[in-house]
Parts: sequence; structure tokens; C-alpha cells
Amino acid sequence: MNMLERGAVLKRVPQINVLDTLGLISASFGDWQGVPGGQQAELTDREGFKLLSLQFDADRLVGCNSIGWTEHVGVMRGLVEGRVRLGEWKEKLIADPTRLTEAYIAQGQAQARWAQAGAHV
Repeated sequence: MNMLERGAVLKRVPQINVLDTLGLISASFGDWQGVPGGQQAELTDREGFKLLSLQFDADRLVGCNSIGWTEHVGVMRGLVEGRVRLGEWKEKLIADPTRLTEAYIAQGQAQARWAQAGAHV
């Protein structure tokens, strides 16, 4: 029930954690441990104390972990929460997980424009 005394539906909200541990920022979204039958991509920078782990189900990013890579946090959330179909970008992200922002612009923004187009009909 909302403030207008009408029913309100909350869409599925993924698990979200953002932590600052001794100055090391970490974030996890969605099914960050992966799903049965899914694929993953992982990038580790041991000297820089960084980790970027992406979990896929078909062509969707369903979970991710980031330690030390803060520039991708909003994009990771948008891709996971928006259940964005990545298409060819899935393979590009498996090859280079740091290309998250490019994938979001190519697929996430295009999906948003398509959804908004239907709202004006």
C-alpha cells in the first residue's frame, strides 16, 4: 500500500552491497557468486589490490563483485538491476571486464530508449 492508499508493486530488487574497508572500496550486486550454468569473467590486479568479477546468465549480467574499481559501480548496478540483454557485448566483457561502461552505453541506453518509445504510443 502506498501513500495514496493504492496497491504498489516493487519490482525484484537485487542484492546490493557497497563497503569501505580500511580505504578499500568494494561493491557487489545481484547474484555475485554466479548461477548454475552461467559464465564468469574475472580480472585481478594483485599489485593494485583490485578485483573485478562478472557473472552472466545467458547474455545478461546477473551479478558482480568489484574491489578497488569504483568507476564501474553505477554501471554494474544498472546492468544487473535493469536485466539488460548484452548480446555481442557479453563476449567482449568476458575478454575485458573493464569495458562495462561501453557495454552499458551500447546496450543499456539503447534498451532505455526503446522502452521510452513505447510509453509515448
